[in-house]
Amino acid sequence: MNRKILIFTGLLLGILLFVGLLHAGFLFARNLNFDYKLMFLGYIINFAMALVIYSTLLYFSEKQNKNLGFLFMFGSTLKFIVYFLIFDPIFILDGQLTKVEFFMFFVPYFSCLLVETFALIKLMREMDQ
Repeated sequence: MNRKILIFTGLLLGILLFVGLLHAGFLFARNLNFDYKLMFLGYIINFAMALVIYSTLLYFSEKQNKNLGFLFMFGSTLKFIVYFLIFDPIFILDGQLTKVEFFMFFVPYFSCLLVETFALIKLMREMDQ
């Protein structure tokens, strides 16, 4: 279990660093104003939530629980709740939600979702064997 978490953490961290650099580079290249602290917070929160969700899935997979898909969907719902509780109030302080603000949370969200999905598929295949 610990080895799987370490591999997942390294993979997720590597992908988020790569995507984050591309994301920031795109914003700088287009001279778009953005709060880099808020962008960093979006990546950190998504990383932490993905790690917790994967650890939970891993825990339940060892107990041969066949409801991993539902737990995964619950985790995704939890991420949306976090967005609406933390980020949305910050983003709408000026009265509007810009595309730059929207993507500050959802670029790392979808990156983590992709990594989590592939990890869940691998986990479920291992359970079937």
